Amino acid sequence: MRSDTAATVRPARGRHAIAAAIAVGLLAAVVAAVFAVTGLRLFVIQTPSMGQTAPVGTLVVTAPAEQYATGEIITFSMGGPAITHRIVAADDAGFTTQGDLNGAPDGWTVSGDQVIGRVISLVPGLGFLLAATPWLLLGVVLTEAVTWVRRAGVQWIWSVRLTGWATTVTLVALWLRPWFNVRLLDFRGNDEGTGALLHVVNTGLLPVLTGATRLVSGQDAVVETTERLATGAFSLTPTPDPEPLIRLLLIALCLLPLVGALSVRDSDPVALASGRRVRPDRRAGRVVVPVVILTVVAVVLLTSISASTAAFASRVTNSKDTAGTNPFFTCRSAELGLGTSATTGAYALSATNPSARTENDLSGQTARRASYAVTPVTTSSVGCVRDSPLASVTFNGTSQCLYLPGSFSSPNTFALEAWFRTSSTSNGKIVGFGSASQLAADGQYDRHVYIDSNGRVVFGVYPGRVVTVSTPPGTSYADGVWHHVVASLSSAGMALFVDGQLRATNTGVTTGEGYTGFWKVGCGSLSAWANGTSDGTIDYSGPSYFTGQIQYAAVYKRALSADEVRWHYAGGR
Repeated sequence: MRSDTAATVRPARGRHAIAAAIAVGLLAAVVAAVFAVTGLRLFVIQTPSMGQTAPVGTLVVTAPAEQYATGEIITFSMGGPAITHRIVAADDAGFTTQGDLNGAPDGWTVSGDQVIGRVISLVPGLGFLLAATPWLLLGVVLTEAVTWVRRAGVQWIWSVRLTGWATTVTLVALWLRPWFNVRLLDFRGNDEGTGALLHVVNTGLLPVLTGATRLVSGQDAVVETTERLATGAFSLTPTPDPEPLIRLLLIALCLLPLVGALSVRDSDPVALASGRRVRPDRRAGRVVVPVVILTVVAVVLLTSISASTAAFASRVTNSKDTAGTNPFFTCRSAELGLGTSATTGAYALSATNPSARTENDLSGQTARRASYAVTPVTTSSVGCVRDSPLASVTFNGTSQCLYLPGSFSSPNTFALEAWFRTSSTSNGKIVGFGSASQLAADGQYDRHVYIDSNGRVVFGVYPGRVVTVSTPPGTSYADGVWHHVVASLSSAGMALFVDGQLRATNTGVTTGEGYTGFWKVGCGSLSAWANGTSDGTIDYSGPSYFTGQIQYAAVYKRALSADEVRWHYAGGR
């Protein structure tokens, strides 16, 4: 049996919903028209490189301008996601930019046609709301769907509605972490070797305590910690530190819809002509009670525990390195940082177009699109933890390969970069060069990086003989852990970096074999090469395909400096 109130409420709700939808549609059309006419654009800050000027979660409003001056903040695109940085220098070639929190200018020159616009407004925190809006609307729609499952009284409808809204807001806040969050930028050992100096930045809206240092939104600091985990790694546990009144207000705002839902009560039973009374609709209690418990727990966690609790852990083996800021916060931005003119190809290896067996170049240029030998299979295990999507391609050791487009004649100035994970020694090429097009069976092959029979990372060229440099013996990189490798050849010789550190060089070798070939990721002939560092020795014949996962591979037209390699490695950590 239902109440008469429910029968009249349903049509009214339908009319109100239609009216609201029309109003939202009209508002969206007006906003779109204004933006189209004025050229205004909206962006959300997602990385902390602008510090307190534009903390993470800031809404950025840009407008195009005829001229841009040094000191202005601009938003631009280098072929990937938009970047918002300050102009620190300008010349005929373009603009040099730098994030306010970064210790060095960006590694690119921004041309005028890459500028989207000048930043005319920065609204801290509003970007979080913009990012949350689609999910909040989805929660509202799902909640409304629940209220339409069965006809019911107003009391039940509003109880479920308010409870659903409260749950949606809490879950979205737990996911986006707008209130409290801290990111690690860099670290080094302290001078005594007894602890670690961690360079951290507050990426939430409210203050946090990192050790004895209180950080407001966008503020960074170098914090010393001597606390160790059971593994021996040093750790830092940031804790929220808002003013007591702010904490109470935050909790109250989060729980306000829930309190409203709990305050809704069924009206007293109404006597019918027959003498019977309509039973109150108590179905809402079945929904409210468990959600109350879950929501209260979630709100307490949200307002009391930082997202980065116990997350800053690092095994420090050096004691004299210097701490500094990193120009890049993702692998994508690091590889795009050299610019397309200095890059042969750069690929996220996230299976961009799996059905077509192709992978887009990070620059977005169709001519640089690479192709897979077989349909790519991805995994959620990644080396670049701040990039999106969180995916890498699995190389099966028998048939998978990524072929870069175009042929190249005897490249002798280049750098190879990749993130890789494997548990297999005596492995195939991670990145390399060979004479065969769209095949692994090369007639001529060198300029490659591979894993030898002892798990060492090896970089080899063939200037008339097999010459290799490798990581020192005793450490196997076939350990099932993600690693970063950069190998370069130039007039300065051969250089091999692993996990941001220079592992081996050979300044006497500056060329490879002379032939026209093709760059490949994950395959290529390896017959008659060498284990470890060698000059003329041939004692290793590896497989033609790599076994493991590869992510963010790139081939550059110049060697990378030690600083650039370190920045690229830190971009993934």
